[in-house]
Amino acid sequence: MTKRLPALLFTLVLAMFATAAQAEGGCPPGQYPQGGQGWQACVPIPGEQNQQMSVPTVRWTNHYQAIATDSHLGILGSAVDRTTNQSAIRDALADCEAKGGQDCKIDIALVNGCVAMVLGVTTREIQMGATKAEAEESAMQGCRRGNSKCEVYYSACSLPTKQ
Repeated sequence: MTKRLPALLFTLVLAMFATAAQAEGGCPPGQYPQGGQGWQACVPIPGEQNQQMSVPTVRWTNHYQAIATDSHLGILGSAVDRTTNQSAIRDALADCEAKGGQDCKIDIALVNGCVAMVLGVTTREIQMGATKAEAEESAMQGCRRGNSKCEVYYSACSLPTKQ
């Protein structure tokens, strides 16, 4: 029994401290209990800034665009800043047909970017880019590989927007 007495005392002391810790009133970190006659609440500890600032969530809206052409008739149809890829394709084909195109086909459809079409003497070049200037320069370089007199015929951007 005397050998177990120190272990028993140690356990008893631990139990006393555990109940003292529970006497904090169940308040979250950074707060302490405060009460009056018949009420008790948790209030922030003065000078303690334990609260985390909430960071607002930034949401982006995608924007789609498409280019359709009737290469036999040289007609271009486009759709910019559409909310879906399907609507961009549908509207580009409709624009091409409204301008007289009879065999309109989608050349490119993209989301959140820029596109440029450059025409040369014997060919056309379509390229994408993060900016209009980047798309135009990329298309111009592609056109100049086998052509002279390359000119930007069309360029546009459909960039994401914050909600």
